[in-house]
Amino acid sequence: MTIPMFKSVRPIVKATHPELYAEHKFHMKKCVAYTYNYAFLDDYIAEHWYNKSIQQIATETNEYAPRVAYRSRVLQNIGIIQPKWVQNGSTKLKQERKELRFRLQKVEQLLEQCG
Repeated sequence: MTIPMFKSVRPIVKATHPELYAEHKFHMKKCVAYTYNYAFLDDYIAEHWYNKSIQQIATETNEYAPRVAYRSRVLQNIGIIQPKWVQNGSTKLKQERKELRFRLQKVEQLLEQCG
């Protein structure tokens, strides 16, 4: 008997959003149509999105990182997961602070040139 590696044993996302799996997405040249099942990957992303990076999820599920990134964007678009910066806003604020510091350095350089 094998022990399941992950908590979700059924495709939860597939049950709640079957329209995601109605159309085949072409990704690989040699791939036969309708051969790739995203249900497992979607469930894993939904379960671990807030505490793991895309690279960690890709490594643990033995997937390509761009494929995990693609599926995370799909899940964000339909509202199953939220962008990570939305949780407390700190990432967005840090990015804004970085941009403001860069602009401040430019202004200080211009002031030094003027005199």
